[in-house]
Amino acid sequence: MKKIKIFVDTGADLPLDAAKEFDIDCINFLCVFGDESYVALEELSNEEFFKKLLAADKLPTTSQTPPATMYEKLYNAAKEYDTVVYYTLSSKASGQYNNARLNCEQILEENPDADIRIIDTMSFSIYIGEAAIRLRKLLNAGMDIDEAIPESLKFIEANDAYVLVDDLKYLEMGGRITKTAAIVGGLLDIKPVLGIRNGLVEPLEKIRGKKKMYHKLMELIRENPEFDENSGEFYVVDSNKEYGDKMIETLKEEFGIENIVRRYEFGPIIGTHIGDGAVAVMFRKKGYDL
Repeated sequence: MKKIKIFVDTGADLPLDAAKEFDIDCINFLCVFGDESYVALEELSNEEFFKKLLAADKLPTTSQTPPATMYEKLYNAAKEYDTVVYYTLSSKASGQYNNARLNCEQILEENPDADIRIIDTMSFSIYIGEAAIRLRKLLNAGMDIDEAIPESLKFIEANDAYVLVDDLKYLEMGGRITKTAAIVGGLLDIKPVLGIRNGLVEPLEKIRGKKKMYHKLMELIRENPEFDENSGEFYVVDSNKEYGDKMIETLKEEFGIENIVRRYEFGPIIGTHIGDGAVAVMFRKKGYDL
């Protein structure tokens, strides 16, 4: 059986326990607060990131993995493993994919026999993490790598997710909405609902009123013509445990499920723009049997 190394990056928000269980490593971005730079997850946990974000006067920035660091990770993996697969954050949102491609080309010049697959997921967060987990499961079941990669990416096609944003100030600080829109939205208690479309995070809907926002999000899911209500599979991503717990309780109440499949935490890539208190729900679309 071939030895295959799987990488994701910070944009996957992959939980540490899942990374360990499925033998998936992370190539980390940098997170920059003013003059201070941190390696995400290594020098700054997600919890620490959101504490700093809440205290910051201006938004932090995220920076691609330094080329030398990425080169070393991919080069060493290519020497040790038969195949290296790296599922990157959407190339429409970051230069990480192109950075990886350039590093791969350099490695192949020195080691033409290396087998490195750089995959642009055109996605974010849980989509990437679950596609990588699915790849590992398929490989463990004996599927060939050339079949397993496209099969694993079907997970991204087969699921949709809604991200519910609690605080508009982060969208305003990041230039996603105007200051006026943030003020008016705050006065009207409007909560934006975002989704992943064509490789970018896009606004989809608006929910008014915090009191029943989770139940209103359930209504949006039910009204989605692609929603497969019989799948019973839901995933949750949150930037605040309290909000995530409430979302899980609402899912159980509304859909009669016992447990969600897996729970993620937002990291700095999306967290910078949606802030503390954001929560997402992923659900299966009709017509897919994974």
